[in-house]
Amino acid sequence: MKKFLLLLLAIPLLGAAQEIRDFYVGLRVGNDASLEVTEKIAVFFDLPRHGIIREIPVSYRLPTGQRYRLRLELLNVFQNERPAAYETYWEDGNFVVKIGDPHVLVRGLFVYTLRYRVFRALVRYEDEVELYWNAIGTEWTMPIRLARVEIFLPPEIPAEAVRFVGYQGPYGSTFPFPLSWEEDKLWGEAQNLRPGEGITVAVRVPKDYIALPGLGQRLLWFLEDNAYAAIPLFVLLGMNLIWWRWGKDPRVGTVAPEFTPPPGIGPAEAGVIVDDRFDPRDFTAGILSLATKGWLKIRDEERDFRLVPLKGEKELTPYEEALREALLGRGKEGPTFAELKYRLYEKIPGLRAKLFLSLVDRGFYRANPENVRSFWRALAIGIGVLGLILLFLFSNVYLGVAVMVSGGIVFLFAPYMPRKTSKGIEALRWVLGLSEYIRRAEVDRLEFAAKEKHFEELLPYAVALGLSDLWAEKFAGVLTAPPSWYESRGPWVPTVFPARLILFHQLSHAAATSVPRTASRGFGGWTGGSGFGGRGFSGGGMGGGGGRAW
Repeated sequence: MKKFLLLLLAIPLLGAAQEIRDFYVGLRVGNDASLEVTEKIAVFFDLPRHGIIREIPVSYRLPTGQRYRLRLELLNVFQNERPAAYETYWEDGNFVVKIGDPHVLVRGLFVYTLRYRVFRALVRYEDEVELYWNAIGTEWTMPIRLARVEIFLPPEIPAEAVRFVGYQGPYGSTFPFPLSWEEDKLWGEAQNLRPGEGITVAVRVPKDYIALPGLGQRLLWFLEDNAYAAIPLFVLLGMNLIWWRWGKDPRVGTVAPEFTPPPGIGPAEAGVIVDDRFDPRDFTAGILSLATKGWLKIRDEERDFRLVPLKGEKELTPYEEALREALLGRGKEGPTFAELKYRLYEKIPGLRAKLFLSLVDRGFYRANPENVRSFWRALAIGIGVLGLILLFLFSNVYLGVAVMVSGGIVFLFAPYMPRKTSKGIEALRWVLGLSEYIRRAEVDRLEFAAKEKHFEELLPYAVALGLSDLWAEKFAGVLTAPPSWYESRGPWVPTVFPARLILFHQLSHAAATSVPRTASRGFGGWTGGSGFGGRGFSGGGMGGGGGRAW
């Protein structure tokens, strides 16, 4: 029992006997923004040990969530001025140097020397470059009897241009560590540092004396440390591949002018095939198609137009049939656009769905373009929300922004993801040829009897293709009577007809998109801080770390 008590009493003595007698740190700043560090650590072992383990922090997490990693090159390791046996490895953001032979135990006083070069330790602040370095870290498990620090700057830097400050003590301490000039260096020393106490120095020099790495090198380091910053690039590449495989249309090939409408394709369908979307022009074109096919008469009432139902004979497309029912219902007189206002918007989604479903069923598209766009937009919004969560809940600015940018990339691709079939491409080629003809048509060459019929036949397609003004102007001086489906209140004036068409389109657009206010529309360690300005403290810079015997 007595022996056991004696052993317990001896433990504190044994711990106190193992100590660092002298800890020298030399910091040499290069013009190339490098930092060469020399550490001479005189350790007294009262019990047999293999050597020491030196842990050097190299990876830091900034408040923005950015990872900042030093580039460290170990130059040499000595034990008592002779090359030492050692091994290195990475652990928890530290570069670890394990010095000593695992098969050899040593006892007494040994001097371990490490020399290593570091890049990224110098940071620019406005017109100055700062070194904020933990010369002796706060994680040493042994007391340090004498601690010495020397800082060597490029000789061309005048002493009066240098600002410096030092701190000593446990982590967070602002107790001053005195530094002073001695010939060509700054130096300072402290005595009797307890375990967990260290020394931090901060030195600033004018930026013109230090050549910091260029933007390209800094960007490369940033991407190496923060791989997630490249997420948008991979998303961009991935979306390009997805679009190429599943979204890109087959080649259209050579487009030749076409003088007639594409067989079996109505004006509204033609408008969708051109841009993969249903818009107000397609809606107006559908109404005009009903008129030219004899299913309604457009009565011009000066400030509005009335759609008078008729018994037509020409076959309607599935969309045109649904449009006729939505516009005319069972009434005999027929509505004006003013009467359709605030009522028609409820039927637009169904009409649009009918149009797209018809195009898919007839083999022009692989899938409903609206559904394809909605899927990718929903995915993009989900990715963006995830980015916001990372940004605000986890305080990771760079990761959050990278994810949100990725969502934006997906969103930008959404309009281009609907894909036509080969049949759809043939139809597109025909429609583009018709568009080319409408632009270049020479009306004067047409026979007089054919002019009226040709004008009426292609007018709805011209509206769907955004060329109605041009098409109407070509015939303004040629048509001697109004089209059979158009009833004017006053005398027929051919040159006025293009303006009436513009008003017709505007009113039909308003009728389709005007909604009550409550409804929706149918179209659609070191934390990046400085050692100056009252913000510095012991353990607050880069480097440092600690060590122990093994």
